[in-house]
Amino acid sequence: MASRIEDGVQLPPGLSGSRFLHGVLHETAATFPDVFSGVRLPTGKAFKKGYGDAVVRFEAARAASPQRAEVARFMTRRLHEQLHFRTNGASFLLREHLTHERAASPLKVEKLSGTPGLVPEVPFDGRVYRGAEVAALVATLRERSCLTDRAAAGLAWTLAEAERQGGTLDLSGHRFAILGAGAELAPTLDLLRAGATVLWIDLADPHEVIAGDGGAPLAGTLVTAPGVTDILKQPAEIAAAIRAFAADGPVHLGLFAYAPGRGRELRLAGAMDAIARSLPAEAIASVGMYISPTTPATVQPEDRDASTRLLRAQNVWKSALTRVRALSPRPHHHHGEVAIARAVVPLQGPGYQAAQYLAKMATAETWATHGSDIYGEAAKPMTVSANVAGISKTRSIEHPLFTAAFIGAPSVGVQIFDVPTTRALSGLLMLHDILAEDAPGAATSNGVSSAQKAAQTLSQQIHGGVYSQPWYFESTIRTAAVLGLAKRPSLLIPKR
Repeated sequence: MASRIEDGVQLPPGLSGSRFLHGVLHETAATFPDVFSGVRLPTGKAFKKGYGDAVVRFEAARAASPQRAEVARFMTRRLHEQLHFRTNGASFLLREHLTHERAASPLKVEKLSGTPGLVPEVPFDGRVYRGAEVAALVATLRERSCLTDRAAAGLAWTLAEAERQGGTLDLSGHRFAILGAGAELAPTLDLLRAGATVLWIDLADPHEVIAGDGGAPLAGTLVTAPGVTDILKQPAEIAAAIRAFAADGPVHLGLFAYAPGRGRELRLAGAMDAIARSLPAEAIASVGMYISPTTPATVQPEDRDASTRLLRAQNVWKSALTRVRALSPRPHHHHGEVAIARAVVPLQGPGYQAAQYLAKMATAETWATHGSDIYGEAAKPMTVSANVAGISKTRSIEHPLFTAAFIGAPSVGVQIFDVPTTRALSGLLMLHDILAEDAPGAATSNGVSSAQKAAQTLSQQIHGGVYSQPWYFESTIRTAAVLGLAKRPSLLIPKR
C-alpha cells in the first residue's frame, strides 16, 4: 500500500533527498561548466553511496572560483523553485503559496518581569565561565584548535561590548523573530534575558520551555501568534505573523528549527528560507542560522596549519592506525589555494547534507552578497550570521555509533560540546554578527569581491577540532566509536 503523503512543505513529487541534491548539483555543474569542468558527479546508487566525497569535490571547485557567490545564488534559486506545498490533496510550488498573503492572527504580547541584562557565561567541562572568564575559555579553545581566529575575534568583540555596558548585554529595543524558538541550540531564552522582544515560532509551548529552564529570570517581551506554530504546515501564516510583528520595525530572523527523518531537515530549512524570502526586505534587520561542522566547509589557514602539525606530532598508536589507514591522513580536499574539510558523515544521509549545503551554506552566502532578491541584477547585501556550531549532544543525533564516538572523541582530539555550551558560545558569536558593523557577514562590510564576501561570511567556525583534524573525519569517527565501545561495552547490547 502506498504511504500517504502528508500535507505541508514537501520535496518535488518522487524525489528523495539524495535525488534532489544530485539534481541541483548536476544542474549547477551544467550551468557553470568552466567552474566544474574537473568535477565528475556519480549517478544513482553510486551518488547515494559516495555523496560525501562528491559534495566535497564540488564545493572545492565552487569555493576556488571567482563565481563562488553566483553559483551559490543559482543553487539557492533551484532550491527555492522546487519545494512544494501540499494541502487538501493539491500541490503547489511553495514560493507561489507564499505569494498569497494571509491576514495575520492577532499577536499575543507578554512583558516579562526580569531586569534586562545578559551576563555572558558559558558552561564547559563542569564549571561555568562568567564575564571576563569567558575570554580565558575562548583562548583555551583556540589553543586547542577548536575554533577559528575569526570566531575568537567575534566572541572577544561581544565580551568587550558587555564590559562596555557594565558587564551585561542589554538588547532592549532589538526585535527577533525566532523560527524554531524552542530548539535545543536556539539562543531564544538568552535573548529574552537580555531584554529583547522575541516572536516565538515553534511547536513547543514557550511557557513550558521557560518553566523548565532554571536560569536567570527572563526580561524583555515574549510575543506569540496563537495557533501559528508549524513551519511545515503553516508557512504562509507564519510569514503573515512576522510581517505583522515587523510593522513596529525591522526584525532579526533566527532560523533554528530542526527535526530529523523523512527529509524534514531539508524541508524545514528550505521552508524557513522561503518564509524569509517572502518578507519585504525592509522588514529584515539580519538573518541568522547555525551550520553543522559535518559540512564541506572551507578550512581556515590556522586549521590547515594545525592539521599538519598534529599529524607530525601524533603518538605511537595513532601513527600505527595511520599507517594501516584505519585513520586516513587526508582530512582536506585541495583545489588550488582552497582546502575543503572532508567532514561529511555518510550516516547522516544526503537529505541532511542537502539541508546544510543548499539551504544553509549556499543560502547564507546569497543573503550576504545579493540579499533576498535571488533574481534581480542589483546586489543588496543583508547582514548574515552563519557560523559553524560544534558537534553537540542534542537529542537529534542519538544513535549508538554517535554515542560511542562521543565517548571516544577526546582521545582523537575532537571536542564534543554539551548543548548549553554550544548554545552559549554560538549565541554570543551571533550577537557580534548582527551588532558589529565590521562583522564578516555584515551588510556594511563591503570593499571586497562577492566571492571574498561569501568566503568571509562562513569563516567563523566553532568546530571543536573537526576541521583541524589530521585525518579524514569519517575514519576519526570510526576510531572514536571503537574507543568508546571499549570504554562502554554495554552500548553493543540492543535496547528493548
